[in-house]
Amino acid sequence: MAGSDDEKHDHAHEHDENCEHDQEVDVVTLVDADGSEVDHYWLGLVELDDEQFALLCPVDEMDEDNENTNVYVYHYNEDEDGAESFEAVEDDALLARVQAAAEAMFEADEQES
Repeated sequence: MAGSDDEKHDHAHEHDENCEHDQEVDVVTLVDADGSEVDHYWLGLVELDDEQFALLCPVDEMDEDNENTNVYVYHYNEDEDGAESFEAVEDDALLARVQAAAEAMFEADEQES
């Protein structure tokens, strides 16, 4: 998992033709430091130490098996009006803790399936 400098975003729901079970997939559009828009799949939300962290994977980095190659971690906040904000996580120790929590969350989800 890695952090990124993307901070601005739009959050939209789009359907991905390759997704399993024909389910709706969340796509978040972030604007990078160069002003380019980059679409990311919303993989999940991890809560750790009273903070929320969004797990995102750039759409163009998914391989042909629909597996993500890079997961980016952002501090995630939503204000009273529903406006979302994403801030890159740059602390390596925090990234490792979020990664461990995310892996445990995905393993628990997989066992329930």
